Amino acid sequence: MAITLSWDLIVIVFFALVMAYSFIVGKDESVKIIIASYIAIVAVQAFGNLLEIGLGTSGASSLGFGLDKNILSTVKLVLFVATIIFLAIRGGFEMDYAKDIDGIWNTVLTGAFGFATAGLLLAALLTYIAGKPLLDVTLGGAPLLLPLLEKSTLVPLMVAYQNLWFTLPAVLLVGVGFFAQRKE
Repeated sequence: MAITLSWDLIVIVFFALVMAYSFIVGKDESVKIIIASYIAIVAVQAFGNLLEIGLGTSGASSLGFGLDKNILSTVKLVLFVATIIFLAIRGGFEMDYAKDIDGIWNTVLTGAFGFATAGLLLAALLTYIAGKPLLDVTLGGAPLLLPLLEKSTLVPLMVAYQNLWFTLPAVLLVGVGFFAQRKE
């Protein structure tokens, strides 16, 4: 049996790893990672925009500091991962879910948080690779994403439903807030 590396396999493994990590760290830490991810997404996008404005202007280009889209995408990817790790470990906030769901629902909720986190992270990574703004409707036409879109069935779904992937973690957090019982 020959297994070939494909983008679909990478997407599946990414989701599996993030979900497994969510089960390892538990529901509270999964929520912390979701919050850190949202903060990192916005901060890195804004930082990339500042870099593009500062180094992409004609004055900076004439000094020899031009900004290539591939370099900017790489900087955003590295900064995104580093920011999430830093915020999750040293961000200065603790997560103790004030509302609790017991039994099998706790396990289901942890899996749902893991799934939503994986979708959020992958959608953000695809946005950074494409060099597009967050939630851009033209993301599917980005030249840097075209090879991935042509060779995969899952990556086009990630791009087509990017609004869902950015919204799902927040909807889960709000839903749990409404349906969970307060700890006594």
